[in-house]
Amino acid sequence: MKKTPIVLIALISMAVPALAAGAKYFLEIDTVGNCSIVDSKPGAHAGMTILGDKNGYASKEDAAKALKALPKGKCKGVVG
Repeated sequence: MKKTPIVLIALISMAVPALAAGAKYFLEIDTVGNCSIVDSKPGAHAGMTILGDKNGYASKEDAAKALKALPKGKCKGVVG
């Protein structure tokens, strides 16, 4: 009975890094013209459009660099 919590903790500790390794960040622009960095691919139904790399960025820092590299005036504002 005491082995169950230990096994559960071990499984969770192995799963968390695997989930983080697959994280992607996307630049998006909304219908008003505000840009943001999000950690999930925006759906077309939400009125959001992906900017930059359509496959996403490996880190939030890479997405932030890409956001700064966008042409001036592309975003009316930055959210988040």
